[in-house]
Amino acid sequence: MHKIKILLVDDHDILMDGIAAILDDEPKLKVIGKASSVSIARELVNDLVPDLVLTDISMGDSSGLELTEYCMRHFPDVKVIVLSMHDSVHYVSSLFEAGALGYLLKNVKREELLLAIESVMEGRQYIQQSLAGGYMRAIKRKELAENKCPLSRREIEIVRLIAAEYTTAQISKQLFLSEHTVETHRKNIGRKTGVKSLIGLINYAREHHLI
Repeated sequence: MHKIKILLVDDHDILMDGIAAILDDEPKLKVIGKASSVSIARELVNDLVPDLVLTDISMGDSSGLELTEYCMRHFPDVKVIVLSMHDSVHYVSSLFEAGALGYLLKNVKREELLLAIESVMEGRQYIQQSLAGGYMRAIKRKELAENKCPLSRREIEIVRLIAAEYTTAQISKQLFLSEHTVETHRKNIGRKTGVKSLIGLINYAREHHLI
């Protein structure tokens, strides 16, 4: 019987050990590796090519978002579920846009964790049930806000990355644009919104339901 090979990524060993104990009790699942950082995780993904990566978002100077993007770029068949302490819709949207198929909170129950794994391995997107209603309402608000917003879709995308604390260089890499083009977009965003600071831009984005 083929077992689903799972890589766990989190900088808290106790949490990883607890999840590993749950998963290893399941006959169809097998934890093949653990990583406490994104750099170690990338090496293990390269060496082990898991079926599924279960990762935290915040890990020191790197993130589960970067790991998700790495997997999608180099190993598109590897599924990713994010296990996070953040219940922000912005985090959920960012991870789904990056290619993750699942988003769970660290308080997820065993049954829902297993259900999420089953859904994701079948190619279906899964969001923890306690977040699902709020997420769908937020998506609808964002769609309405985008239709009324003076910013272009590309500018809105850049606003969201700025709000996520991406630098110009990181935005350039993420969107495959030159840094000069990103700076031009930033100037246009400032002109259209009338804001002159990062805090002002984040407040604008929140007020207009862009994040």
